[in-house]
Amino acid sequence: MACEHPLDAAFLYPSDVDILEFVDDAGTTVLRVAFPCPECGQALEADLPVTETAESSLELPVEDVEEQYD
Repeated sequence: MACEHPLDAAFLYPSDVDILEFVDDAGTTVLRVAFPCPECGQALEADLPVTETAESSLELPVEDVEEQYD
């Protein structure tokens, strides 16, 4: 059972998120991610529907930005 703590974006960090997979959910592309609850550390999964895409100015492959959050 998932923990009942509310998620606060101020305590969620990109370096803590692992992309599990892309899935097709009834014609909608969904990004499935895993991350620890910031309060209790329990592993959580979230499905994030892709509702919009836009051209990016990022260079690919995206470099590891973990040092920005250390």
